[in-house]
Amino acid sequence: MRDGETLILKKSDALAFFASLAGRMRLIAPRQLFGGDTMFGEIESPADIVWDYGHDIYPPKRFMLPHFEDMFRYECGKPVRLHPLPDPPPQAIVGIRCCDVMGIRFHEKFFSAQIVDPYYKARSDSTVLFNLVCNQPPKKECFCICCDSGPYLDSGFDVQMTDLGDRFLFEIGSEKGAAAVEAGAYMLSEPQPKDISQRRKIELQADSLFETVSYVAKAINFITNDEVPRELLEEMGSTCFRCGACTNLCPVCTCYTVDDRCEAEGLFTRCRSWDSCQYSGFTREASGHNPRPTFGTRLHRRLFHKLSYQYVMRDGTHGCVGCGRCISACLTNLGIPAVVKRIRRSIAENTKREEKAAEV
Repeated sequence: MRDGETLILKKSDALAFFASLAGRMRLIAPRQLFGGDTMFGEIESPADIVWDYGHDIYPPKRFMLPHFEDMFRYECGKPVRLHPLPDPPPQAIVGIRCCDVMGIRFHEKFFSAQIVDPYYKARSDSTVLFNLVCNQPPKKECFCICCDSGPYLDSGFDVQMTDLGDRFLFEIGSEKGAAAVEAGAYMLSEPQPKDISQRRKIELQADSLFETVSYVAKAINFITNDEVPRELLEEMGSTCFRCGACTNLCPVCTCYTVDDRCEAEGLFTRCRSWDSCQYSGFTREASGHNPRPTFGTRLHRRLFHKLSYQYVMRDGTHGCVGCGRCISACLTNLGIPAVVKRIRRSIAENTKREEKAAEV
């Protein structure tokens, strides 16, 4: 197998193929829970994989950046003794959506840009992603097409799978992906011209099915140039419940906090857990001063991190993949598309008022 190769896997061979993968690493995939919901988790058998799902409201990024993660242990004494924890086991995340793959790629850049985070890198190096192209009508909240992060990918994937009915089209996009499929290579075959044609048809059809639109480029201009009225930010922020759902469910957000947990006398564990820039304590300093004391300033911080040109230049892309989870989770309609629309409307109204005032 090699990077750039395209292959076919019959669905009748899918169980055996992923069983061969399970012999070398743990499998993470969408599975049906007791109540009928579908959620990613470790599976015991490839037969448990649910292929026809929308997307998990709880992003699979948690298998790369766990909600709670023990980093190392240390003993207080002279000298202090550090005890590293075991490296994470190899894993394959199967059936992950394109938007979540792009969220993970964002994390990989973030956690290696200035100082390489050894804990994230170890997990990233031992993980291979089998993303599944969205060839069914997307959820009405999805807008990945506006963020160049789906419903299919041109690059950035390990193995991209497209459902062609009775078979999957495999596109190998990395050396890691090529190595992962090697054990089951005997079940893969060369695609026929009709397979490639059907794949292209699915791309064109998928692009036309989206309901939600987000004018990301326009928002980047307004936010970067500091043109968003402060009154609008405070008005929108005043409706926020500060629940943190928008950031905790975002596959791109990276905010975390670090604590030390006492295990026994003189023995502690350094642990990392998710945090949110929408919490008042996130930026509060030891002196008690908070540079973002109001709801509006914290909302502004979130938008600036997501959609300012400064962060686009630093990270290589804006901080939204269009998964729509912030829309689904927010009880006060502060998802990215709604906020962007309100910003555009407010600035347009201000412009009209200024033009009328100038005429007078």
